[in-house]
Amino acid sequence: MFHQKTSLFMKIIRPFLLFISILLFGWLFMSNINLINVATTLNEAEISSEVGKVNAFTNIDKLKEFTIEKINYLEVVRERFSENALIRVIVISALVLIQIILYATRGNFSNSKTMDF
Repeated sequence: MFHQKTSLFMKIIRPFLLFISILLFGWLFMSNINLINVATTLNEAEISSEVGKVNAFTNIDKLKEFTIEKINYLEVVRERFSENALIRVIVISALVLIQIILYATRGNFSNSKTMDF
């Protein structure tokens, strides 16, 4: 009786875990897609513009202020990337756990099918 309840539970939980796994893989894929540099010419133009701004400075104090602003901006971006990387590590860990559960229950699930006859 216990084995039948476990089998029924696995019939319900396995598709659910598979669905969650597919959703997490999709989210991971989509969250990394936007990190691809597809507009390299636009980025190069932006970099050239920033270099032009630096070359145009004549006052050292204004240059220092501009540089400090850029360093602060880079720090914010670095923190954001770090947070996103942490989220991705958690998602990957959850996916690994789900895959291990799905793999471990695969044998038990297929054996219970043969016992139902």
